[in-house]
Amino acid sequence: MTAGLHAATVRLTCDDCAITEVVERDGAAAGTEWTVSPYGRGRHLCPECSPPGEPPADLSIAITSPAAVVRVTGRVDLRVVPALRSTLENAVELHPYVIVDLTAARDLGTVGVGVLRRARTAARRRRGDLLIAAAPGQKRWNREFRTFATVPQAITAVVGRP
Repeated sequence: MTAGLHAATVRLTCDDCAITEVVERDGAAAGTEWTVSPYGRGRHLCPECSPPGEPPADLSIAITSPAAVVRVTGRVDLRVVPALRSTLENAVELHPYVIVDLTAARDLGTVGVGVLRRARTAARRRRGDLLIAAAPGQKRWNREFRTFATVPQAITAVVGRP
């Protein structure tokens, strides 16, 4: 992988076939189906060289009275980033408080975290917030987001807000 020249783009190089593609830093470029984040370690594979395997993540949204809940299940890779961004944008439009359920998500890399940051900023502009429900072993979320072990705990925090 080679970093691009522009702050908004990254140049990805496939480790198998050496094809190069310039994509937006958050992986939003149309046709981007690389198997890892542009900032991830390890092998970078283009869509043609990616092994068939588990499908990308599944996203769903539910509206409760205190918050919109976005559930992410499965592997989050660059193929999922545009859908994740769109789902979170819709959630923020529907409710200023958004809870992202990551308890069943895997491999949410730097690109996915960037999408979460943008959604949190949008929610805060609407005087809300973005909260994370993540399995207790996923402590990395605690440094940056309000994090809870379960969705009901996050809902309780929203209901009890000042």
